Amino acid sequence: MTLREAIERFRAYDAEHRSSHETSLALLRNYFASDTRLADISASAMRDFLSRWYVQTACSSNLDDSVPDTHELLDSLTEFCRWADEQSDHIPFEQLSTLLIELRHRLPRAIELTGELSRWLRQSRGAFSFPEFLTSFEEGGHSQYDIDTPGAPGAVEGHFRIKRVQGSLVEAEDILSEERLWPILFPAEAASLLDDEYIINLELVRDSEGWRIVGCGFAYPPGTEL
Repeated sequence: MTLREAIERFRAYDAEHRSSHETSLALLRNYFASDTRLADISASAMRDFLSRWYVQTACSSNLDDSVPDTHELLDSLTEFCRWADEQSDHIPFEQLSTLLIELRHRLPRAIELTGELSRWLRQSRGAFSFPEFLTSFEEGGHSQYDIDTPGAPGAVEGHFRIKRVQGSLVEAEDILSEERLWPILFPAEAASLLDDEYIINLELVRDSEGWRIVGCGFAYPPGTEL
């Protein structure tokens, strides 16, 4: 059975709650090709759909009417996967169910963390706008925010995996180089949302107190492949 066929049958089966599932199933169709077979929807593919693609879509849209909130999405996917499991022996329902349960806490927290960091940066933009930093580094120079340590970079950008949180001080590991940075100075509201292994796209500069956040992208739940 293809995903397209399964969704049409599920909509007919659960017509009473059809409207509540529409946006969630539309997102599922947008990510997977309609001719994808249910057997090919693995737990790893579903994790990528939810932990990466949905996070980026939801945070970019501010959860407008075309994007369901996390609880609505996970409820609809749970119902759909349970129904699909009754129709086919090929869908890995136990693995998908475990994943959906895991993300009930982690997925909304990643979205909240993205929003909290973005709001904080907007409010702090006057204190953390660095045109002279950007210019000096394009020219291979240094800025007033560097720690004067020979051979040490004054700025980094990348995806960082959270490894340790002590109040507002955070240790994180660059997922490509595996280099650990400490301490990264987080706003208290964002630090309170952090758990180990969350992944955040950050732009950082060093000063005498540690690493300061001057830009951010999306935050992702633990286990996300980027």
